[in-house]
Amino acid sequence: MKKIIRCILAVILLSTLLTGCWGAREIEHMVYVNTLGVDYVKDKVVIYIQMVNFSGIAKRESGQITQKTAIGKAEGDSFDTAIFNLYTSSPQRVVWSHIKTIVFSEAALRSDVIRQVLDEWDRYYEFRYTIWMMATKEPMEDVLNTLSISDLSVIYSQLNSPLREYEQNSIIAPMYMYKFIWKWKEKGATLLLPYIDIRSGWTEERKPNPNISVSGVCFLDNQKFQSCLKSKDILGLRWLEKKTKRTPLMIREDNKVKAVMVMTKIKSSIKPKLKHGKPVFDIKVSMQATTTELSTSFNKKKLELQAANEIEKQLMKTYLKGLEEDIDVYELSRVFYRSKPKEWHKLSAKGKLPLDPSSIEKIDIKVNLNSGGIAKMR
Repeated sequence: MKKIIRCILAVILLSTLLTGCWGAREIEHMVYVNTLGVDYVKDKVVIYIQMVNFSGIAKRESGQITQKTAIGKAEGDSFDTAIFNLYTSSPQRVVWSHIKTIVFSEAALRSDVIRQVLDEWDRYYEFRYTIWMMATKEPMEDVLNTLSISDLSVIYSQLNSPLREYEQNSIIAPMYMYKFIWKWKEKGATLLLPYIDIRSGWTEERKPNPNISVSGVCFLDNQKFQSCLKSKDILGLRWLEKKTKRTPLMIREDNKVKAVMVMTKIKSSIKPKLKHGKPVFDIKVSMQATTTELSTSFNKKKLELQAANEIEKQLMKTYLKGLEEDIDVYELSRVFYRSKPKEWHKLSAKGKLPLDPSSIEKIDIKVNLNSGGIAKMR
């Protein structure tokens, strides 16, 4: 009996040492930041936070999903002071560990504002580097208040999950923060920041339902904002992007689409060299292709040649468009710096190589059409 009493007393004493979950907070008692917007207005840094809506992630017992957006806003003389001004108006503790995306306005793409954001990210323990980086020309509140279609949570939108759409249709590669920091600091590098806008085209219950769409790239060079270009002007980027998985190509004749091809397994390389004391580059690209649409009978070799010619045109069009805006779209300066650093230091001016239309000396494209539409090909 004494042994039993001793065991009971021991259990009681040990239970008093357990901390339990008395200090835990309920999920609804905290503000979880999903997206952070950074703007710059009248010499003030303006920040916006979009809260996570957990009711849009899982269905309730009734089977209904409700979408709500809650946006917080604050401003300050710096990014850090804007955050502390946000805390003063927040109804609960703000939690940053679940943030998925940072969106900069075009006005906020200033070297001083970006440095403040990156410096703060290095210092606070809740911040992560595996978040998406984007820019926009749209009003920040409109971007963060745009609801997803079909009552999907914003967590699954292109704003917070751009990789899903990119894997199906690789045009503009999304960017993680760690790559943003690498490109921001590397010599000769051009930072390609995807920019988003609000597009119509979707409807829900016969009512217009605008959606977020990646529609271009903002370029930063030597830690300075250069310009933003639309998707139609930078189609050549995808052929040199290592992450490109699956991208369409239209073959036209007489201004009509004769074939639609899907390009995969894209491999590219840029070879720098000196010619008469001038930096020049040879570009080589190879890929596999399948046809998803053929409007007439085609010869296989002819179709491969037409695809190669179209890709070469897109590569040069993008390059020349970049030169118009003083942008090194293919990061040729970085490629040259890594291969020939001594020559780069001699030839570069203000951290950039002098480039012109003749800097790309040769483009070699190889397309291997391996399947699809066999009945219409000779």
